[in-house]
Amino acid sequence: MLLNKIISLAYEHRDILKDTGWVISEPFSFAWWDGFDSADKIVLSAFLVQMTKWESVKKVINLLEQKGLAKLEVIADLDARTLEPFLKSINFYKTKTQRILKFSRFIKENNGLENLLKIENRALILSQEGVGEETADSILLFAGHQPVFPATEYSRRVMSRVTGEEIRKREVPKIVENGIGRDVLKFKILHASFGGIGKAFCFQNEPKCNRCFLKHVCKYNYR
Repeated sequence: MLLNKIISLAYEHRDILKDTGWVISEPFSFAWWDGFDSADKIVLSAFLVQMTKWESVKKVINLLEQKGLAKLEVIADLDARTLEPFLKSINFYKTKTQRILKFSRFIKENNGLENLLKIENRALILSQEGVGEETADSILLFAGHQPVFPATEYSRRVMSRVTGEEIRKREVPKIVENGIGRDVLKFKILHASFGGIGKAFCFQNEPKCNRCFLKHVCKYNYR
């Protein structure tokens, strides 16, 4: 019941989420990630955003798009010397260049991104350099439209505060699945709302509870 209420509030306040980079859209749209229009851009940004501001990531994605390089199967045929200059504004760009190149070639060798982004291939995706559980599950959900809920620090923090119970990060997916079933649309709305709320209001220190649209259902706000 609580998770469905959060989903309802998130939909009502989707303009706030949009300001944080999350666009509530159709269930199988790619636009959830700040208006992106392809699975390739979502995967690329998932690699680039680690330890980097989202605004910097969007600029790089847009630059790659302008040059016709925002597709993994195109990137697979590049070398590091060609790709690196596009990523120079990104933290750890040399490492990320190598990881993106390796993943792009991996995609090409496995018959394309659409073929790979299936829940049964999760372990295979996780075996790739630079891909942790959060990255794998995020691209499976938003690029592959698979019913997988990513465990993030934002989701752990927001859920812990809303429920008034200390929840471990690894417990989040099971709690969500038990609460709302394995629903791709609801998973996307919840992930977007936790991410947006965490970014805009639910800070580790001095959270802005009075401005958060969950304030009337959050136990932390009334502690």
